[in-house]
Amino acid sequence: MRKIVTKEQKDKTAKKNQLIIGIVLIGLMVLSTLGYALSGRGESSVIKKIDYNGIEFSLDNSGYWKFNVQGKDFSTKYNPEETEYILFLNDLSISDYSKKPLYFIGDFQEPNYEISRNLGSFVLRMQEACISEKDCKNNLPVKNCSVDNIIVIREASNGSEKENIYQQENCIFINADLGNQTRYADKFLFDILGVS
Repeated sequence: MRKIVTKEQKDKTAKKNQLIIGIVLIGLMVLSTLGYALSGRGESSVIKKIDYNGIEFSLDNSGYWKFNVQGKDFSTKYNPEETEYILFLNDLSISDYSKKPLYFIGDFQEPNYEISRNLGSFVLRMQEACISEKDCKNNLPVKNCSVDNIIVIREASNGSEKENIYQQENCIFINADLGNQTRYADKFLFDILGVS
């Protein structure tokens, strides 16, 4: 037989159960938040490390290689060992870009983003531009290699054109297949930062 339970006893038991459930849920929320915050920190998130010319590169869970040059942090999709085969003769350095506008020609988002993410704190601003009036669209400004810092990214023509990167005055020309454009952009970054 069951005990006879008054309404007050039922309410008291229900409140007690709600309080216990509430405390357990709050505890779970606090512990899960704390666990999430601590899980992404420290050496445990580093997948691989390499040393290149005295600079330590760390590949983390995000898939980017993190490194520090002269107190500034950078992150690239590739490390310098993965770009060593690319020949790039360049006499520009990061100081040539400091506090000056940087113009992009070519609507290739990943390599532009790679360069923008790493040089954004150095340059005055970044924007799209044209290098000649006849090829210009969308009323973009026409810029000049002898005066302006310009990065021109073009797709190499289906194997008929050799992939390369070269400097012409203040312009950097990257001609590469879509899958290699970011690798060539990283080679440019390593070069102007004095890494390679």
